[in-house]
Amino acid sequence: MMNKNSYHNDKVSGLSLLEKSDDGNVDYEERIGAVMEDEVEPVVIWEQRVKDIEAEKERPAVTSPGFCFSAAGLLFPYHLGVAHLLIEKGYIKETTPLAGSSAGAIVCAVIASGASMQEALTVTKVLAEDCRLRGTAFRLGAVLRDVLEKFLPDDIHVRCNGRVRVAVTQILWRPRGLLVDQFDSKEDLINAVVTSSFIPGYLAPRPATIFRNRLCIDGGLTLFMPPTSAAQTVRVCAFPASGLGLQGIGISPDCNPENRATPRELFNWALEPAEDHILDRLFELGYLDAAVWAEENPVQNVVQDGSP
Repeated sequence: MMNKNSYHNDKVSGLSLLEKSDDGNVDYEERIGAVMEDEVEPVVIWEQRVKDIEAEKERPAVTSPGFCFSAAGLLFPYHLGVAHLLIEKGYIKETTPLAGSSAGAIVCAVIASGASMQEALTVTKVLAEDCRLRGTAFRLGAVLRDVLEKFLPDDIHVRCNGRVRVAVTQILWRPRGLLVDQFDSKEDLINAVVTSSFIPGYLAPRPATIFRNRLCIDGGLTLFMPPTSAAQTVRVCAFPASGLGLQGIGISPDCNPENRATPRELFNWALEPAEDHILDRLFELGYLDAAVWAEENPVQNVVQDGSP
């Protein structure tokens, strides 16, 4: 759990996300105003620019719990199925905080967009077909960016600001997780999501990518399931949590062990685009696993409105 008491001013700007004005000086609003370190995992930080701190003051009350979605590769439809159930049953509202890494970051943006999960599944099939026909390695990043630019609304950054946390991994000077929850534009949001999904040498023919003047890679490497801003967070994992040795997972294939894909199948589908009927099955499995969790956690007992 992040501790807000661990905020400190970053007066040494060598590690800051900085932008310079025309005269070469760092714009005041782009300076890092605060850094929050995870007391349990010190390699994880949450930095806020000065303008982000000001924007957070305007954040409305949020609904608890929040939901975070794990890194998942191309198992994206599983997360869509989970999200469909959670939205349908009232667990996820417009005020529900979200967080994600890699595929999890994508689904958070989709939820915030207001689009239906079925629409997103249809677009996912288009992406998968493109990759099946033309290849996945070294070009998935460009295909993903094109799909996001067409699918997400122009004000997606506004919808995500203060609500969605995207995890990326900064690799200089040492690898550490970085959470981003304020976005300057649609392009900035898409850059964050693509960076969060940047598996070295897989999304593009290079070992890393640049995000806000920093060398970064896939957020799942340091923040497999990042925390939300809510008082409590329900964690969603597209892989069997027990097989990964993960604790405290709310929704995963472990919810419905008699009706789940094998670990080998999931691993293969995570790396290579599956056929449409498999994508439909993943969506269904996510929905069913979430339904099992929802039955054990009635919405009236779980969801609390108006959390600060």
